[in-house]
Amino acid sequence: MRNCTIPASVLATVLVVCMLMLLVVLSVMSLWNIELTLGYQSEQRERYRAHIESAFVLYALDSTLTERLREDRTYLLYEGDSSSRVQYTSGKWGLYEAVTVKVRNGTRGTRIFGKRREGEYGTTLFLPEDGRTLSLAGKTYVKGDARIPRNGIVYTQVRSVFFGGEKVDARNIKQSPEEFPLPEKEYVDGIQKLFSLDGYPLLAGNEYLHRSFTDSLLCFETGEYLSGVDMRGRVILYTPGELFLERDNRLENLIVVARKVEIAAGFQGSLQVFARDSILLEDEVRLSPGSGLWVSGENDRRLIRLGKYCEVNGYIIVSGHDEESEVPSANYFQSKSSRVRGLVYVDGIAEVHGVVSGSLYARSCYYFAPEGFYSGILYDVALLETSLVSYPFWMGKNYERKEVRWVD
Repeated sequence: MRNCTIPASVLATVLVVCMLMLLVVLSVMSLWNIELTLGYQSEQRERYRAHIESAFVLYALDSTLTERLREDRTYLLYEGDSSSRVQYTSGKWGLYEAVTVKVRNGTRGTRIFGKRREGEYGTTLFLPEDGRTLSLAGKTYVKGDARIPRNGIVYTQVRSVFFGGEKVDARNIKQSPEEFPLPEKEYVDGIQKLFSLDGYPLLAGNEYLHRSFTDSLLCFETGEYLSGVDMRGRVILYTPGELFLERDNRLENLIVVARKVEIAAGFQGSLQVFARDSILLEDEVRLSPGSGLWVSGENDRRLIRLGKYCEVNGYIIVSGHDEESEVPSANYFQSKSSRVRGLVYVDGIAEVHGVVSGSLYARSCYYFAPEGFYSGILYDVALLETSLVSYPFWMGKNYERKEVRWVD
């Protein structure tokens, strides 16, 4: 029997091969473990994001939720799942709410909320009882409920132009009360506080600032002319006098406060504007969802005016004045090519053309023609019922919220 001799070099080679195979196996196991870990982390992130979405949906649909939060403002979404505990932080932002939801791993999201209905009536058109008949002329359409004086509607002509729209469905016509719906005092008081801002730093030109809604509020005083500013988030710009906003500004989710505000043609952005006297939009101004225009009722000449091809997504509010001028003049004017999605509320005289998708509340409607004025008339306007818009917190306390936009 012969002995088989294995060279020492072969043993070394076998050992190296075994070590390499072991390293490969360990590498595969490590990669597998990493994949499992990453998969678990990804699954956790998705779960937390789902909790944030669920928290926002719950906040929108349940108006009693805030009353059931714990002292630390947290809420358990799913019984027995501790990871589903979310924390709410909310506060007024103009006539909307800014709501932040935070989950256990620190992830958070912030969104702007409004109301699902404009008020208690849920109507497309509201004109208070004044003993007169509502006249419809031109290409006028009212799609949805119309709360109007008890004398009803007459379809008429302006000059030689006969009514060319669509008659209102009789089932949608309802009698309105004499009282014009007034805003809740807390909302008015909140706006009045904006006009008392003072002592904040002066805004330098060409500013760039993105301020999260989870950060503290920033306020800046401006001059009469604003240009080249890029700002978004929790920021208030104010001036005691007039303010002209140039089209090259990039403003998102801001609040602007002044005596009079004029916005240049072609401007695009998202902002809530609060003025004592007037707000004037030049042609082709587009204000995206979460915007609003509000004018105080401190004088009888208060005015909001939309130029040609303007678009406002949010609200337009003209507050009431104790004594109106003996000579009627429009407190709100909307051109035939402009559109508003949301609430138009005019406690005064409204001359409305173009399109309003949402709700129009007006104490009275006029058409001011070159030869004179027509009272109690809607001319060349389409009032469209829709559930796709959000409304501001203005009329009525009982509400169901509706998401307006994401901000953080």
